[in-house]
Amino acid sequence: MSLSSSLTPALIITCFGLALLWTHFKTSSNPYRNLPLPPGPKRLPIIGNVLNIPTELHWRTYAHWAHKYGDVIYLEVFGQSMLILNSLKSVKDLFEKRSANNSDRPRSEMIALMGFDWALGGLQYGQWWRRHRRAFHQFFNERVVPDYERPLHDAARRLLKRLLKEPNEFAWHIRYTFGAIFLSVVYGIEAAEGEDEYIAVGERALHGVEEAFNVGSFWVDFFPFLKYIPEWMPGAEFKKKAAIWKVDCIGMKQLPWKNAVRDGDYVPVAAKLAARFSNLKGEAYAEEEEIAQNVAGIAYGAGADTSVSTLQCFFQAISLYPEVQSRAQDELARVVGPSRLPDFTDQESLPYIKALCKECLRWQPVVPLGLAHGSLKDDEYRGYRIPAGSVLFQNTWAILHDPEEYPDPEEFRPERFLKDGKWNSDIMDPGVVAFGAGRRICPGRYLAEMTLFITIACVLHTFDIAPPVDAQGKPVTCKPKMTSGAVSHPEPFHCVVKPRSSMAESLILN
Repeated sequence: MSLSSSLTPALIITCFGLALLWTHFKTSSNPYRNLPLPPGPKRLPIIGNVLNIPTELHWRTYAHWAHKYGDVIYLEVFGQSMLILNSLKSVKDLFEKRSANNSDRPRSEMIALMGFDWALGGLQYGQWWRRHRRAFHQFFNERVVPDYERPLHDAARRLLKRLLKEPNEFAWHIRYTFGAIFLSVVYGIEAAEGEDEYIAVGERALHGVEEAFNVGSFWVDFFPFLKYIPEWMPGAEFKKKAAIWKVDCIGMKQLPWKNAVRDGDYVPVAAKLAARFSNLKGEAYAEEEEIAQNVAGIAYGAGADTSVSTLQCFFQAISLYPEVQSRAQDELARVVGPSRLPDFTDQESLPYIKALCKECLRWQPVVPLGLAHGSLKDDEYRGYRIPAGSVLFQNTWAILHDPEEYPDPEEFRPERFLKDGKWNSDIMDPGVVAFGAGRRICPGRYLAEMTLFITIACVLHTFDIAPPVDAQGKPVTCKPKMTSGAVSHPEPFHCVVKPRSSMAESLILN
């Protein structure tokens, strides 16, 4: 975590003074003030733990700190209380059992400045959020998502053709394909070949969102009054960034909504959302249309972004673990056979593919610290005080790399989820935490897992993935490296992607 932008000395002194006053006010008015705060690194006056916050791969550092401080770690930055939850028990206790108090989202001034405060994941807990959540759930719950099997399968086939034509561009093809998948599912729009306007706008918007969602990246999130300073002042670069990102954040939800397909054999989510309020008028119509645009926008944007990272991790894992690829391909050969591609009817007969998909979620979680929760009221937990307005993070990476639950957690081993060739329910499903927890759990998780299954099954059935080779023909492998953003992606890597056989190639082209 790094606090970007340089501020003038006068502004810094003002910020420190206000932080001191705010900390004193919160402490003196807290009914739990006599309880100790949870353990954590020693805090300095005013700035708190600013100097302790890691600059990269925060989740690994917090997991290491848990050995010293325990599974609930307290940090404070300019008077803002923060808790890191490093265990499944603490996540369930606070996000599920006490969800009424811990389901808010901390307000980000930067997110608001860049016009992304319409997104479901960042809405404050309350009636407005409930209306969005209800609309989203209606079209993405477990019973409804099978309706999207056809566009998901069609998109997987298009990915195979792209990989066949340009195998070295696999990273770009993944990004394009998932943008196209969710563009089709949500809006019924077929992405243009090559550069697509909608996908490009979404990617630019989400790049800014990922930077802004890194808590502490911008001073304005700790000192909201900074949003009023003019852009020409030193230290106000964040306002220029926000203005640029705002164009794409608004465009990401408005542009495809205007051009969504309203009829045809397949009725997209946007058309179904629009039908819900077609008989309304005036303010009621305007409110429902805004909710519909917001729900469609985040279903498209967030779904594409997180799925891209997971599938990129899959390509990297398969290139590093050839025995996993062989076992998966043997299962596909037995169940699917050589004359067709896998489809959703094969899912229950492919336990190893299912385990492989789960291991992709576990090995390198896309949102390793989850999306921050906010506490509404003062609370007590294990004899410690949790101040109102605290920001709580679940360390998803630490939970999914617990060696007691997952031995050798750094290894990519799908078989850890199987026993005698069948799913082992005694092992924790990574989806329990990979998609968040409590009332703010990702409502798009069912569609995400469906997308992951059909894409991985089709790719492994038709392609071999291997590491590149050096001049002597020896495999060149490297340790996986992930970026440190709120959404973590693999750093660029190379692998060889080639069709398994001439029969596989004909399946791709048909």
